Amino acid sequence: MPTLRQGLDVQLILHIGMHKTASTTIQKRLKVNNQLLQSYGYLYIAKERKTLLKAVLQKDFKPWRQLIRNARKTASTPIVSHEAFSHVLCRGSSASNASCLGDWLLKKLSQAGVNVMVIGFVRDQPSYLNSHYTQHVKRFATAKSLEAYAAKAMRRSIHRSSCDPEQLFGWLMHHASVRTVFFPYGRSIAQPAAHHRYPTEPFAQLIHCLKIPDSARFQRIDNVNAQPGDLAIRTALQLRLELKRDGIRLDKTAKQRARALLCKEAERRNWAQTPYMGLNPELNRRIRDHFSAANNRFAQRIWGCQWDEIFTPGPSAEARSPIDAERDDMQQAIKRIRRKLFQSRPLRHAIRNVMAASRFFQ
Repeated sequence: MPTLRQGLDVQLILHIGMHKTASTTIQKRLKVNNQLLQSYGYLYIAKERKTLLKAVLQKDFKPWRQLIRNARKTASTPIVSHEAFSHVLCRGSSASNASCLGDWLLKKLSQAGVNVMVIGFVRDQPSYLNSHYTQHVKRFATAKSLEAYAAKAMRRSIHRSSCDPEQLFGWLMHHASVRTVFFPYGRSIAQPAAHHRYPTEPFAQLIHCLKIPDSARFQRIDNVNAQPGDLAIRTALQLRLELKRDGIRLDKTAKQRARALLCKEAERRNWAQTPYMGLNPELNRRIRDHFSAANNRFAQRIWGCQWDEIFTPGPSAEARSPIDAERDDMQQAIKRIRRKLFQSRPLRHAIRNVMAASRFFQ
């Protein structure tokens, strides 16, 4: 029986992101290892996690109450994971109330006899914004420049690209009874002194928080949501511009299809070997300056040090420009994607016309 659950009514593990900190990989690995987790008294909540997130937005505690009932019934500790909790829980609960949705949720859970542990991962903003931007571009969810995308992220309002850790997680300061653990995430980071006994890989860090023995053998999975590469991101932006010029708007299904085709082209052309790095030195400096004060307050409170002691600023070079051969490669990829994306349209339209005509003559 895990140490965390001894002497408590119900224990809940809440993994709250932030975005672009290996959350999807963590979730998929928790899911494939659920049987092993259950042997240690934990249960990863895979199917209901989106329902639980939506319930918080609507201030509907019923799905959470059902989760608690099931936990009591099975004597298990549920693990709820969703990266969107990072920018949902910090939102105001109402226009007339200074509290946030996280305050509402923790109060309800406490009243229900639940002891909560919050686990989060925090990423340096320049790296985060570059990664978040590439994800949205490859999903054909934005055609903005990285500079415009970053400008939106630096606004005070809360949205999906928000990345101020003090703004996202500062509300937890008012919940001393809730155990919180925040890990820095990134390739070039120095672990805080307080974390010197923790593993360095995100999934292993989360498992360590659960007091599961190091001897437990969790099944590995491939990294999820890997960047398709510099030329793939440029291809997606160029394709989006061409479609807009031609008056073509992609619906949700078409965007998913376009993304799959883009990733296939990237794999076929080995584009992932050169990742997209759209930050020039000036934009990198502007982002760092904007978040500097809040970052240092957060780092001092959570890790007892300055932000730059954890996230060491690296050299920032000018964004690369494709050479002529690469531009030709991009155009060929765009032609292939467009041909495959729209090749079934004439047939679909013909079938629709035949069906319409048959109904007319009935």
